[in-house]
Amino acid sequence: MSKQLSIASLEGILGYSFDDPNIAWLALQAAGSGIGGSDGNKTLAMIGDAVMKLILLIDLAESGLPRGAIDSAIQRIASNNNLAQVCDDADITRCINGNPSQLGIKSPKTRAATVEAILAAVYQDSGKDIDEVRKVMNVLGLNAKA
Repeated sequence: MSKQLSIASLEGILGYSFDDPNIAWLALQAAGSGIGGSDGNKTLAMIGDAVMKLILLIDLAESGLPRGAIDSAIQRIASNNNLAQVCDDADITRCINGNPSQLGIKSPKTRAATVEAILAAVYQDSGKDIDEVRKVMNVLGLNAKA
């Protein structure tokens, strides 16, 4: 899928329009895709993981749940298995620019990292507005109700 089509598809899925389409494109890069260095979207994914967990922690702490229940919910929602499933369910997987050596296959780890990278891209593109990230998380079902 072309860069323009991938970004447009992603924006349609998320209900978010990127001011900087290049950050959206970087978020869709698997390691070894040839874009974003050899690590692709991995640095963005690290940021996205942290932002996602912060938002979940804030929302769950406000719910009055005990600490152990909060931790369990965050671990479940932010797990690679769940994020990979979210990537598939939201039809984001088709937008990923994969590693050519993988012959079109996107591993669960790649799909999970892409969801995390997308959250980081929204965070950075929105001027670090966690409410914009929260909206995207809600669209994807990545919330305290998940």
